Amino acid sequence: MITLEPARLEEIGGRLVHLATTKSTNDEAKQLAADGAVHGTLVVTDEQTAGRGRHGAEWVSGPGEGLAFSVVLRPEWDPSRWGWLGLAAGLAVAEMLERLGLEAAIKWPNDVLVDGRKTSGILVEAHSGAAVVGIGINVNEENFPEGLEAVSVGQALGRTVSREEVLVAVWRRLLAVVDREPDVIAEAVWQRLAWRNEVVATAEGVAAKIRGFGVGGELLLESRGKLVRLTHGESLRGPGFRD
Repeated sequence: MITLEPARLEEIGGRLVHLATTKSTNDEAKQLAADGAVHGTLVVTDEQTAGRGRHGAEWVSGPGEGLAFSVVLRPEWDPSRWGWLGLAAGLAVAEMLERLGLEAAIKWPNDVLVDGRKTSGILVEAHSGAAVVGIGINVNEENFPEGLEAVSVGQALGRTVSREEVLVAVWRRLLAVVDREPDVIAEAVWQRLAWRNEVVATAEGVAAKIRGFGVGGELLLESRGKLVRLTHGESLRGPGFRD
């Protein structure tokens, strides 16, 4: 069970919603957003049974191992730039991992990698004039489904990690990151971007090199002298054209 110290509870204030179990923290947060939840409202669960990622991919968080939480955001950005929120969340997770001594890479558009393996996944959904940012982090897991290239924070560090510390650190970093302008976020993400100097491929198998970002966080690729733009609903395959 997640237990926050009094000082951390005071920092989050009335914005914390703690659930013993839920199907999806994003669904809970979207309902709160519809009811007028303030910027920074945090929904966290001890067990998520039907969480989802992009394209309906499953993200299940068992009790006592990983983290599954969602944050309601009301950024002071033009809505045309809300596409940066997934990368902003990835940056918040990466900065937390770096503070723990790990080298993290952000995989466009919604994953964070350690040693080339998935440590965190992010899902952003707009709802009722707000953005709901769902974040899953492998914190202390020891085993993953066969075929899944994943690693937990604890495995990477060789020790058990406090889920409470990770939760508060990412929440705090996320609110700080979305106070920045997207152009500033873009530079920080670029420095941590996975595969930025390697040949990658689109889901259709088009080989290309990453060249930068669009105004709304789209990924810009160069293939045979032409610019290819990937939107957030599309996928990127890495060197050797692996997912």
